[in-house]
Amino acid sequence: MERRGPFVVACLGGLLAGLDTSVNIAFPAITAAFAIDVSQIQWVVVSFVLTYSVLLLPAGRLADRIGHGRVTVIGISLQALAFIACALAPSFPLFLLARVSQGGAMALILGAAPALVTLSVDEERQPRALGVYSMFSAVGLALGAPVGGLLLRIWDWPSVYFFRVPYMIVLLGIALASGLHRRPSKISHQPLDLLGAVTLAGGLGLALFVASRGLTWGWFTPRTATLGCVALIVLGVFCFVEKRAALPLVELSLFRRPGFGQANLMNALANASMFSLWFLGPYLLVDIRGHGSISGGLILGIAPTTTAAAAWVAGWLTNRLGLRALTRFGLASLGVGLVIFSRADAGTHLVVLIVALSLVGIGLGSFQVPNMSFVMASIPRSQQGVAGGMTQMVRTSGLVAGLAVWNTAFVGFRDRQARSLGLEDLSAPEIFVPTFAKVVGLAGLLALVGILLTVGVSFDQRFRHAPNDET
Repeated sequence: MERRGPFVVACLGGLLAGLDTSVNIAFPAITAAFAIDVSQIQWVVVSFVLTYSVLLLPAGRLADRIGHGRVTVIGISLQALAFIACALAPSFPLFLLARVSQGGAMALILGAAPALVTLSVDEERQPRALGVYSMFSAVGLALGAPVGGLLLRIWDWPSVYFFRVPYMIVLLGIALASGLHRRPSKISHQPLDLLGAVTLAGGLGLALFVASRGLTWGWFTPRTATLGCVALIVLGVFCFVEKRAALPLVELSLFRRPGFGQANLMNALANASMFSLWFLGPYLLVDIRGHGSISGGLILGIAPTTTAAAAWVAGWLTNRLGLRALTRFGLASLGVGLVIFSRADAGTHLVVLIVALSLVGIGLGSFQVPNMSFVMASIPRSQQGVAGGMTQMVRTSGLVAGLAVWNTAFVGFRDRQARSLGLEDLSAPEIFVPTFAKVVGLAGLLALVGILLTVGVSFDQRFRHAPNDET
C-alpha cells in the first residue's frame, strides 16, 4: 500500500475534482432553497473556481516544502469539512463561504496530486502514470452530472455534497495507510515566497474576476478598466518580486526554455476552446433538439468519457510517438470535433453528434497527457509540486478566460442576429443556432491555431533531457 498508495490517492483526488460538476445540475434547487435570483447562482462557481485557481501554485510550493503527502492529507481533511459546511449552510452568504473553503482545500489536493504521480514512478513511466491520472479526472467529469441528477431525484440539493463525505473518509483512510501524513525524509527549510504568493493570488484572482464579470459590467466601463489595470499592476509586482526572491514561487527563467511558454499557452487555449462545449452544448441539446436533462447529459458525457479513454492510451503512446506528434494530433482532433459540432441543429443526426463529441474528447485526452508530461519534466523533481500546480492553474485560467470570451462573443453575435431578423425572442432557434455555430466554430479554430505553437519547438528533446534535481 505504501508503494502504490500515493499514486492511488492522487488519481482518486483527480476524480474528486471532476465530481464537482454534480453541483451544476443542482443549481435550480439551490436557487429555490435560498430564494435568490438566477443571476446570483454564478457566484457558486466563481467563489470556488477563483479560490482554487489562485491557490494552486502556492499549494504546490508548500507541498514541495513540507511534503506532498502531508499537504494532500490536510487537503482531504479540509475538503470533507467543507462538503459538510456546504450541505448544512443556513444562508446563501455562508454557503458561498463554504464554497471558498472548498476551493482552498481542492487547491491543496490538486496542487500536490501531479507531483505524487510523477514522483511515484521513474521518468520513463511518467507519461503513462499521468495518462492514468488524467483518465481518472475525466471519469469524474463524466460521472458528475449523472450522479448529481440521480441524487436530486431521491433527495434534495445537499445530497450532492453529502455523498462525497464518505468518499473523502475512504480517501483519507487510504492516504493514512500509505503513510502520506508522515514527515518526508527530505524537507526544504527555505522560507516560502509569501510576497510572491500574495501578489500572484491577488493579481491572478482579480484578473479572472474581471474576466468573469466583464460582460455584466461592460468591458469598457470605468470599473472594468480600473480593476483590470490594478490586476496588471499587481501581476507586474509579482514578476518583480519573483526576479529578486531567494526561492521564487515561479522560476520565470523557465519561460525562456524552448517550448515551455508555448506548452502553457497551448494548455490555456485548449481548455478555453473546450469550455465552449460546456457553455453552449446543453442549450443546443435541451432547448433546440428537445433532449431531456438526463439524455442530454449522457450525450455530453461522451466527451469526457472519450477523454478518459484517450488519456489512458496517450500515456502509453507518448514515449513511442513523441510529445509533439501527440500534441498536434490532440489539438487537431479537438478543433475538428468542435467545428463539426458547431454545425449541429435540430435536424442533425445523433450519430454526427456522437462522432463530433468523440473527436473532441479524444483530442483533449491526447493533448493533456503529453502537455502535462512536458511541463512536469521541464521542472526539477524537487519542485514537482510547483510544476503540477502550474499545469492545473493554467488549465483553470483557460477555462475562466473561455467563459469570458465565449460569453461575450455569444451575446454580441446573438444581438446582431436578432436585429438582422427583427426578432425580440432571443432564445428563438433562428437566433440561437447561427450564434451557436459561430461561437463553437471559433473555438474549434482557436484549437487548430494552437497547432502553430508547436512549429519549430522540439518538445521531445526537452522531455528526454529534463532536469532531475533531487535536492
